Amino acid sequence: MKTKTILFVFLVLGIAFAYVLYKPVPDGFPEPWKYRATVTAAQTISLLNTMRMCARDFRCPNAFEEAREFFRIMSTLVQQPPSEVPGSNIRSRLDTFGGVRVRVYEPKVRGREEPLPAFIFFHGGGLAMGSIEFYDPAVRMISERLGIVGVAVGYRLAPAHTFPAAHDDAITATKWLLTHAKEMDVDPRRVAVIGDSAGGHLAAVVSAAIADDATLPDIKLQVLLYPWLQSLDLNTPSIQKMRCNAFHGPMPVLELAPYFTTAYTLGYTDDDNDIGRQIYANNHTSAEFKQSAVYQKYFNHDLVPADMKIDCYKRSLSFDFGNDDLWRSLKSIWMSEKFSPLLRDDMSSLPRTFVATFGYDYLRDDGIFYVERLKAAGVPVRWENYELGYHAIQWFGDVTFEIGRQMADDFVNYIREYLWSE
Repeated sequence: MKTKTILFVFLVLGIAFAYVLYKPVPDGFPEPWKYRATVTAAQTISLLNTMRMCARDFRCPNAFEEAREFFRIMSTLVQQPPSEVPGSNIRSRLDTFGGVRVRVYEPKVRGREEPLPAFIFFHGGGLAMGSIEFYDPAVRMISERLGIVGVAVGYRLAPAHTFPAAHDDAITATKWLLTHAKEMDVDPRRVAVIGDSAGGHLAAVVSAAIADDATLPDIKLQVLLYPWLQSLDLNTPSIQKMRCNAFHGPMPVLELAPYFTTAYTLGYTDDDNDIGRQIYANNHTSAEFKQSAVYQKYFNHDLVPADMKIDCYKRSLSFDFGNDDLWRSLKSIWMSEKFSPLLRDDMSSLPRTFVATFGYDYLRDDGIFYVERLKAAGVPVRWENYELGYHAIQWFGDVTFEIGRQMADDFVNYIREYLWSE
């Protein structure tokens, strides 16, 4: 009996070890075992959570529902951030800017008599997940390393709050800071906006909105980390790469993308949502739009370097397809600059920009398209592509990866170099 038990234990351990070992990573990926262990832990929790939801609701959740519930559970493990952390020069507090919930980070000892620069941070999560509590380590770290004021914006989330709720909150909070900068001892001429993923989307929208408001000082810098900037071309080279590559990172972000889009535009996330399937198939825009000068110019796959298109990439030979009815019903949202900042006609008034992209990220080409638009408009831009990185690779908190730490070092140093300059 003991022998059978021992053999059974070894069998279970062997299966578990094989499960961890099977996690694919690209050649040369640093810290592969750390990645495998982290992803295995997350996927195990996710699987148990899915089984719990299936039993509780008498139906299994779709990918979006499961992801939101998983994030909710993980968020319960994040305590309300303390005002102060031992060894840190940063003190934080909750506040509201124009009715928008924010957390403000300020140095306890400023070291300078003149007003400090500041940055505004917009968190990722597809405009449907994430929180300023979860991102507290990120914003505190940036504020600490730069010795400046930070503001994390707790914008409203989909599907409870649809377009343009998140964008309006982001713009409102930023305008409030710029118009009340003196009260906070902040220099309104030295304010940066930072965001990751959907937060990068909001940062780009905010930069444009402030640039168009002659009554306000311009944003000094924008820092876009693996940003989502459009939902009109779902067949970019980076998306094709994700569809034919086994390495995606821990989250099925490409599969979640249509849910994020419909959640924010319609407040609709049902698994039987035909709109989501149309988006995933790149059939959500009309043939006429795909053939238009705007589409062909702004989503020109030739802008993506040839060596970043892997063997499975196929150039579209025909643009004669699309769903006219769906396009007509949602065109006003999807073509709005608030929803698709890549469609802004004049980029020349936008601020100096840092864009980070990852080689294993379906959003990589959004960043590339945006970088090329900025260059063409004469805007100073620095683009860093971390080829072995994946979407939302850990760059802050207790568990980080070398690639994520490198990205953080790069954009923090970029801010340090240019935020103080004239």
